[in-house]
Amino acid sequence: MRFHTPLNQENIKTHYTYSKWKYLLVLAAMLLVWMVFDMTRPQPKETEKIEVYVQSNTSSTEAINAFLKPLWESAAPEMKKVDSVVLSMYDETTTNMQLTTYIFVGQGDIYFLSGNYFKDVASSGALLPLENLVADGRIRVDESADLQKGYVTVVTEHDDKGNPTATEQHLYGIPLDSYFGFMKGMQLDNRGMYACIIAANKNDDNVIPFLDALLQAGQGEKEDWITE
Repeated sequence: MRFHTPLNQENIKTHYTYSKWKYLLVLAAMLLVWMVFDMTRPQPKETEKIEVYVQSNTSSTEAINAFLKPLWESAAPEMKKVDSVVLSMYDETTTNMQLTTYIFVGQGDIYFLSGNYFKDVASSGALLPLENLVADGRIRVDESADLQKGYVTVVTEHDDKGNPTATEQHLYGIPLDSYFGFMKGMQLDNRGMYACIIAANKNDDNVIPFLDALLQAGQGEKEDWITE
């Protein structure tokens, strides 16, 4: 078989210039097929899955899932899915949009959030109060964790003009500064971060003990920190 048009760099470049729309069309069709497949395939119920959303520029989904796998097998074997999503923090605008969207639609169960983002989400009333869970031992925390940092004041009532008239303070996040095991296990720089549960998770019975197991697994020696 002979090619009438020689396969050289110039001809290949010309081919892609005039046929680019065909490749884009094929790519769009493949993306559409994947989206339809992903939306129509059987999905675990909310009570059959746990999703951990982590803000990080140092970790990856692969590293976090590898860390979560033994916890899934030991602490939540009845779950059909335990997965993670990494929220990149390179672009503040994108991060804000991602986080706002996920929280608004009730996506995810456990969140690892950095300081300012944690306070913003907590003050909106989107997180589950944890102080009673810590008090009764359902969530065990590291003795050196400064829990006072995890308390946030939320407005519970407003007057007719929208001014706050009543507030409450709750423990919405477990400070992770002393959980050195996450650095080695997840490659996660968790300094200034907080572990929390979104109020709309619909799976308290499994998410709460899983967070407890996650915190126990995250304990470690300071030598486990990643050095810069």
